[in-house]
Amino acid sequence: MIKRFFYIVLCFILFSCAGKTVKSTITFLSPEEYAKALEEDSTAFLIDVRTPEEYAQGHIEGAVLMNVMDEDKFADGIDSLSSEHTYYIYCRSGRRSQSAALQMAQKGLKVIDLQGGYNAWQKAEKK
Repeated sequence: MIKRFFYIVLCFILFSCAGKTVKSTITFLSPEEYAKALEEDSTAFLIDVRTPEEYAQGHIEGAVLMNVMDEDKFADGIDSLSSEHTYYIYCRSGRRSQSAALQMAQKGLKVIDLQGGYNAWQKAEKK
């Protein structure tokens, strides 16, 4: 039991330290900040990480679908991305995009994540 506890604590410490390095390439923006940054960034590449069904129900104009729930395809997709772009990502509420952002940042990509996801975008009446 004690070994298990120390193992869990060690894993937590290692992941916490690793995450701090990776998170420095991830920025979280409100819908208003996100819209402005997306408009002004000439290197912007917009990615919707939701499912195809969610995407079909509505998405931000110009977004490319990369379903984070399809782990193999998502991993292959981020392997093909260039570090010359800034990747603006979102999901429905912000949870899946955080996972996607971490995976992308681990590959050395610069990521901007929409706080509150597509729900917040719609609530802020963005198009």
